[in-house]
Amino acid sequence: MVSISFYKASSLFNRRFLKLLIVFSIIDCIFQISLGGFVRVTSSGLGCPDWPLCYGKIIPPMNYHTLIEWGHRTSGAILGLSILMINLFVIFYERKNKLLLGMSTASLLLVILVGGIGGAVVLTELEPSLRTLHLFLAQIIIFTLGISLISLYIPDGTSYKDIWMIDKYSIMIGLLAIAIILALLTGSYAVWKGAGTVCSSWPLCTSGSILPQSGLGWIHMIHRITSSFAGILGLYAFYLILRNNFGRSIIIISIFSLFMMIAQIILGALNPWTKFEIWARVSHLGTSSVLWGSVSTLFCLLTLDIFRLRRKN
Repeated sequence: MVSISFYKASSLFNRRFLKLLIVFSIIDCIFQISLGGFVRVTSSGLGCPDWPLCYGKIIPPMNYHTLIEWGHRTSGAILGLSILMINLFVIFYERKNKLLLGMSTASLLLVILVGGIGGAVVLTELEPSLRTLHLFLAQIIIFTLGISLISLYIPDGTSYKDIWMIDKYSIMIGLLAIAIILALLTGSYAVWKGAGTVCSSWPLCTSGSILPQSGLGWIHMIHRITSSFAGILGLYAFYLILRNNFGRSIIIISIFSLFMMIAQIILGALNPWTKFEIWARVSHLGTSSVLWGSVSTLFCLLTLDIFRLRRKN
């Protein structure tokens, strides 16, 4: 009896620790992406000209740009180690959870791939297409970690076939998640192509012109058009969800996502209004990553019937 109680207590502790480790990894991943944005807007991408070391050293001689890029790499290394720890815990204590095992493995493979692409970005002197791929895969890590966390709240022995649900709500949020990631990537690509500060006004490109007057202007406006579509779709999707009496977790994440979307719109406008101050540009990218993470998590919750339980009046 004592051994059984000890086993249950140990299992509960391991699961709680694993949840905390996944949450830490999600936060670190968002921080890592935001720090990458800070690297970008301060032109510190070549603060360390080699890879994986920096000036051939683990801890290089520090100047402003080197410190920023080295901090970005160090944060990435911490993320990689935390995801490795997640995988070890899953293998030893949660390997029967096939969804968790698959998503944690995917997270580990992705973080290795993202690190390798990060090295290629440095060695190719910041090729825009590689940088966009680098950011996209980093966002997917947030998604796989989110599914990993959700899987720990699904009762053991549950058949996913029995709780899987696709309807207008999950489809709408799924489309919103795609629109958000497209807006995020088009915005980042615009910056990396030198089009990030071309449009000096908002919501139009310039105060004296409805349409952009250059190719770079159109690259920038594609981001704004994509963002506008995501905003309209998001308002309608959240309206549909909040007018229904879904479970508390879905309602809370929907409200949080709605506030993040509004914050994104404000930060997007503040970029040209503040003459593209560093804090506005970094906050814009960081908030977009949080928004992507919350909406993709919401999509996962909506596709699983057990999280749709309606609140009791």
